[in-house]
Amino acid sequence: MHSEREMVMKAPSPELSLRNAYLEHFLLQQWVVERVNSPFVVKVMEPSRPRRYLYYLMQHIEGETLRQWAERHPQASLTQRLDIANQLGKAVQALHHREIIHQQINPDNILIDPHGKLVLTDFSACHMRDGEGHRHSGELLRQIGFNEHTAPEYALADSVSRRSDQYSLASTTYWLLTGALPYTLTPNRLRSHTDLEELTYRSARTTNPEISPALDDALRRALDPQRALRFRRMSEFLHALRVPLGRATNRGEESRQEPRRFWQGVAGILLLLLVLSWLLR
Repeated sequence: MHSEREMVMKAPSPELSLRNAYLEHFLLQQWVVERVNSPFVVKVMEPSRPRRYLYYLMQHIEGETLRQWAERHPQASLTQRLDIANQLGKAVQALHHREIIHQQINPDNILIDPHGKLVLTDFSACHMRDGEGHRHSGELLRQIGFNEHTAPEYALADSVSRRSDQYSLASTTYWLLTGALPYTLTPNRLRSHTDLEELTYRSARTTNPEISPALDDALRRALDPQRALRFRRMSEFLHALRVPLGRATNRGEESRQEPRRFWQGVAGILLLLLVLSWLLR
């Protein structure tokens, strides 16, 4: 009320506040997010007065979740959807550059403002790489809970890494492009390693024929149940997402250039006729 700024307050979950590990992580969340400087990641705001309670403030984003956006824009083009996927990829990449994995990438933690700009939110499960890599990251997410876009290694209590975020990014992208999920059995319901055999990839092209074979193959690889078989670097997957977007842009530029070329040809013919008539006088 004093500063007249509209912000979002993040406070600890009452259900988890009795767990010391959760509270310790909550204290680190603001510090972790402050390290990331990206237009696609929500920013932490400084309070206008000293804090006496456990909370932190974030910028308020006027917009809707990606799930709400998809419901309101069922006719959105493949290019529009790929643009959103690329913005999300940049947000995840910004976290990874700071050795942070998000762990909860899904349509409900992504906001779209009225101009189509994406912002990634909710850092309750984010974790920084330590001396042992991301060995303890999965333990935190297991306390908070999985979702249908969570990578299989979390449910199986295996090691996690940046490629675990890559899986969630690819799963969210697959859902955005098709409205469906890549596997009949969602990875968050896995109970043992033998269940991995039931994860048979469903081609995105069967639901959305506009998706190119190359893009479908990229999604298939990023969604591989075996973490080691996914793209080695996030930039490789993001390049695969940008290629069809670039082709669509080039087609649009070419279509805009066609009328220009036509009138340039007409002008050239008229100029030639004018020169010929002058020479024949």
